[in-house]
Amino acid sequence: MTLPAPATAAAGRLADAPPADLRRLLVFRAHGAARLLLGCRARLEDIEGAVGAGQAEVAVLMAYELVQLSLSVRGLRTEGELTYGRDEAGFDPFAGVPAEEAEAGLALAAEGWSVVTESGGTDAPGEEWLERLRAHLRDTEALLGYPEPLPDVRSGSGLMKGFKLARTWEPLLRRVGLPDLLPDAWTRRAD
Repeated sequence: MTLPAPATAAAGRLADAPPADLRRLLVFRAHGAARLLLGCRARLEDIEGAVGAGQAEVAVLMAYELVQLSLSVRGLRTEGELTYGRDEAGFDPFAGVPAEEAEAGLALAAEGWSVVTESGGTDAPGEEWLERLRAHLRDTEALLGYPEPLPDVRSGSGLMKGFKLARTWEPLLRRVGLPDLLPDAWTRRAD
């Protein structure tokens, strides 16, 4: 795993700006939201469980996955890779992400080891670290520019809101030749 080349001040400003073209904007807002909803939130739940159980190794490994996936959403603004396949060696989660953001995210994930091993995950340091991971995700989500927080698709009402979000974006994505938001297995008929 390699970090991106050091970012210049101009590159950092570009990363904070909205995407420059329509296709990149659609990818960022639609696929970025889907990646957060389906990938990041699941990993956060795994980390919360691992911290509560005092499983430092699991917590840190999942934190690395969470941070890299979250950073890949941020990278979608500029040059990040649209296609994310689990365990794909060719996927670069740091594409389009300023080096400072990547370094800060990876440092945050690494902190989990000492927090969980020293506290067993049952006291304030474990919860403080979890809250900093949650804040990292909230910061990524805020970049997407939605007027309200994204729904929790792992709840009954959130799942329907997630499908509504997908239905809103799908026609626009198809019109400009971008891939669908939902996995193929979710939209294929069984008969």
